[in-house]
Amino acid sequence: MSSEIIHLIVRAGSNDRDLYATSPQAPGLLYGRPTLRELRDDLQEVLEFHFEQPGPFTVQEHHERHYDVAGGELVTRMAIDECADVRQVTCEVLGRAVAANAEQAEGLVSAPVNAVGEVVYICAVMSDTVGWIMDQLDPHGDVVNVAVSVANLMVVTLPFAYGEAVAPEGMVSLGAKSYTLETKLTDVIQDLEFVRPMAVNKITICA
Repeated sequence: MSSEIIHLIVRAGSNDRDLYATSPQAPGLLYGRPTLRELRDDLQEVLEFHFEQPGPFTVQEHHERHYDVAGGELVTRMAIDECADVRQVTCEVLGRAVAANAEQAEGLVSAPVNAVGEVVYICAVMSDTVGWIMDQLDPHGDVVNVAVSVANLMVVTLPFAYGEAVAPEGMVSLGAKSYTLETKLTDVIQDLEFVRPMAVNKITICA
């Protein structure tokens, strides 16, 4: 049995029906099934084959939704966990901004992109840690944007990057702000000098 958490990123295919899954902890894994039930039912066997070792494996499931908007590609990602209801609210706020507000949609897709040109927003909660975010990044180099609700009034977004090759300019390092992998997002947010609804802040975090 593996003690490492496998972050499974699940997204619908081009027809919005078939599902496929990848994981930063399982490089090269591209696992698809017609339905979520089938994907979950076969997952442990697929992971055993991929890692060439017996399970069971501890899995954290994340669901992604893709939007073509304002000339860019935006993706929301939500963990299916005990905070899923709160994460869902943030995802819905982002979805409404994309659909109904051209200025905010343009601002959202102007955030840092990953290696395939997508702007990925992780719908987070204040108790999530820097390490939990970093575990969702491709170890070969990746960028995501964290979206977190503040006082139910606004959504603050923060870019996170792994790997110098993809890191945007002007980043604040973990060491420079004394952040660790155990640092909670609430502590990072408190360091911001200002926040704006649906805005991409200049402070980012990289490892």
